[in-house]
Parts: sequence; structure tokens; C-alpha cells
Amino acid sequence: MEINLILIIGIILLLSLVLGTLANKLKLPAVPGYLIAGLLIGPSLSKLINQRMAEQLQPINGIALGIIALVIGSEFSLDSIKKLGKSVIFMGIFEVLGAVVLVTAVMMLFVNDFPLALLLGGLAAATAPAATVAVIKESYSSGPLTNSLLGIVALDDVLGVVAFGIISAVVKAMVGGVANTSIISMIQSPFIEIIGSIVLGSIIGYMLSYFANKINSEKTLLALVLGSVFLASGLASFLEFSPILTNMVSGAAVKNISSRHKKIFNLIEGIEKPIFIIFFALAGARFEIHRLVDIGVVGAIYAITRVAGKALGVRLGGELGNASAEVKKYLGMCLMPQAGVAVGLIIIAQQSYPQASNFILNILLTSVMISALIGPVLSRVALEKAGEVGALQNQHNKSQFK
Repeated sequence: MEINLILIIGIILLLSLVLGTLANKLKLPAVPGYLIAGLLIGPSLSKLINQRMAEQLQPINGIALGIIALVIGSEFSLDSIKKLGKSVIFMGIFEVLGAVVLVTAVMMLFVNDFPLALLLGGLAAATAPAATVAVIKESYSSGPLTNSLLGIVALDDVLGVVAFGIISAVVKAMVGGVANTSIISMIQSPFIEIIGSIVLGSIIGYMLSYFANKINSEKTLLALVLGSVFLASGLASFLEFSPILTNMVSGAAVKNISSRHKKIFNLIEGIEKPIFIIFFALAGARFEIHRLVDIGVVGAIYAITRVAGKALGVRLGGELGNASAEVKKYLGMCLMPQAGVAVGLIIIAQQSYPQASNFILNILLTSVMISALIGPVLSRVALEKAGEVGALQNQHNKSQFK
């Protein structure tokens, strides 16, 4: 007798909560715990979830991606960007470019397929800010490296999603093109998709901001926000734009023009967790554990190449922005964590290159697991070498004795 879908959702939520909490107790992000929960109930192990069930739960992916993108957009504040300083902006741009270029080049050695290698390079751009910020808080770090790191993680998701949006549109045009497609058409298609997403996201963000000012009830406001996310995702898909870029622009518009942006994003935070848990668990359920030996090696190389590309990018950006020697030397080590946004982008990558969807998923999930284990350790080591661990606590102690 087949287990029903409602029971599966209950098992996913409860098992993921247990493993996510366990991961937190081990000083790891919760996302790997959710992925492992999905792996345990997926076809590779217990087989509680089959292909039909996964397809029935597919709409949750669209909802989660829309919310993830909206929240990322909320990080793009014009006032905050102005305060970052040129060194952080240069390093942010070049660490994203460094990861994309180096990962693309190295993956070409394994896949010998430029569109696929480029897509994997695009997925390397985003960093998991929560894991990095957690290390800073736990170590009471303070100083130039800490300040630069906090500035970078504020920019990174936005830059990563924009870079991936451009790359996925280009790859879609390359893979979907026919033999007689002109170069102009291949350039025109992603250009229309990106500009269209920006325009549509701006319009929906403005509408959300306008109507939010006229609503007093929190429940009604939440319905308006969710309706806006669904509208943005649905219209973007219908018009062949990017749903994730559309929602991100919508979130950025709300952040910068709405007087109620804090209320809007607080409401989203209140309902996002169960949706995200199911989303990450479903991704984990599709991991092919029997391919861990061959895919695992490539995934490990991918993870190492990604952080190396970010470190090289930080060095170059730091030189251009006149960053301090310690920042240029150690900041790249702090940018390994890769979780929520990257897993979200996998869905878009699979749609852009469906022929290699399982390969993309397995490579990225391997990288996410490795980065979850090693990333926080590298961040701590970098902060220690820069002499910033415990600096905040020392400042507090000194102030008490004055």
C-alpha cells in the first residue's frame, strides 16, 4: 500500500526539523540536515517518496523560489550600498566573477560541454550568508576583515543571482537554439528575458508597495504579499522571463520605496520555514547516492575550485579597491559556505539544461555538503589569522573596566 502525500509531508517536516536542529547543535547550518532528511526518505534509500509524489509536490518549488528571490531582493538597499565603500564593492563583484570563470574552466575538463560548464560556473557565484554571520557572532570577531566580510555577504546573494540569471538565460538560448540560429538571436533572447524580468519585477514591486500602504490587517497584507509572489512567478513563466530575477527585483523595489518594507518581510519570515524545509528535503530526495563515488570526486573539485575562484577574485578586487593586506589575504577563505540560494538556483539550472539535470543536482548537493562541513572552519581560521577573533569581547571587557 502506497503512503499518502499528506503523511509524506508530515514525515518530511518532522524529520527535517530533527536533523536541522541536530545540525545546528553541531555548529552547522540547518540546510544540510534538511537535505539529508530528503535523502533518507528518497528513492536512493528508504523509497518513501517516488517520482509521482515528487511531481505532485513540485508547486512547492515554485513557491519557495519566489519567496527566496523576494527575500534576496530585500537585501538590496540603495542606502546600504552607498555606505559599503569601493573596496567591498570591487571585491564583491570580482569574487563572483572569479568563481564563475574558474569553475567554468575547470568543469570543462570534466564535462567537455561549454553550456553545462558555464551553468555550473554560474551556480558557484552565490554564498550562504547565514553560516558566515553565525561564525562571526560565535567568535566575537571585530575588525577590518569582519567588516569587509559582512559587507560582502550583504552583496553576494544579489550579485550571485544576477550573474546566474544572465548565465542561465544565455545557456537556455545556446541549448535551445537550432542549427541556423544567428548569433544576434542568441544574444537577443537572454537580453529580452533579463530586461523583461527587471521591468515586470519593478511593476509588481511598485504595486505591492502601493497597496501595502492601504492595508492595516496583517493577515490581509500577508495574502497580498503571497499573491504578488505567485503573480510574479506565474507571469514571468508565462512570458518566458526569469521568475527568480522578477521576484528579486520586486523585493528590491519594495525595500527601497515602501515605508512598510520591514512589516512585509517580517510577515514572510513567519511563514517561510515549512516551505523551505519541504523544498530542501525534495532536493535531497533526488540525490543519487549510488553515484557518490564518481560524482563525489567532481563535486569535491567543484567546491575547492569555487572557493579558489572567490579568493582570486577578492585579491584582484582588493587591489583595485585598495583593501588592506589582511583582507585581501584572508577574505576569500570565508566565502566557502554555499546553501540555500545555491540549492534554489539548481531548479532554474535544471530547467535551462534538462539533459543534465541529475548531474547538476548531484554535483551541487555534494558541494553544499562539503562547504557546510569545511566552510565554517575555514572562516574561523581566517578570522583567527587576521587577529580578529574575540576582539569584540575584548572591547566589551575594556569598556567595563573604564
